[in-house]
Amino acid sequence: MDAGKKESMKLSIAIVSSILVGAIAMVIIASEFFPSLINMIIIPVIAYGISIAMSIINQYAACRKISMIPIAIGDLGVLLTTGVASFALFLEQIPFLKAIFGDYAPRNPISGLPYDPNSAEYVEGMANQNHYKIQILSGIVKAVVPVYASENVKSGFVYLYWMFWMTLLPLYFVLGMQSLC
Repeated sequence: MDAGKKESMKLSIAIVSSILVGAIAMVIIASEFFPSLINMIIIPVIAYGISIAMSIINQYAACRKISMIPIAIGDLGVLLTTGVASFALFLEQIPFLKAIFGDYAPRNPISGLPYDPNSAEYVEGMANQNHYKIQILSGIVKAVVPVYASENVKSGFVYLYWMFWMTLLPLYFVLGMQSLC
């Protein structure tokens, strides 16, 4: 197989794999199939399984042989990156600021003043406790998701985005190494 076809096949497989991992993570998170602690474990395992399957396809198409041990070892990078991202997103759901500062009312991001206790924003803020959480990674994605989306859907998009990139980057590199015959 010539170099151009190998490169386009590698890129296609990496993108399809990443979209698949992100979509599965989004469905798991948005529909709340498992508790968040289980999600932190199961999503990287699913990503690892998908990356192994796609690596087998890539290696067979490029070299007409399969070396399972290098594939399993090489794809550990996908397991590691998705595991780190899942752990970071899990930590973002813990209300650390409540333990540090105690109870306080959610604030309007524009004026900085606390919401009126009779407003819908106050009730929603006290219910989901997002004002107690440090959400750096989630905030990047939730800023572009429409405000009328539910909190589960927003969290699903967060996982879609981060699992896509945390799968694509190591998998693209590993597929290049695995397609060397």
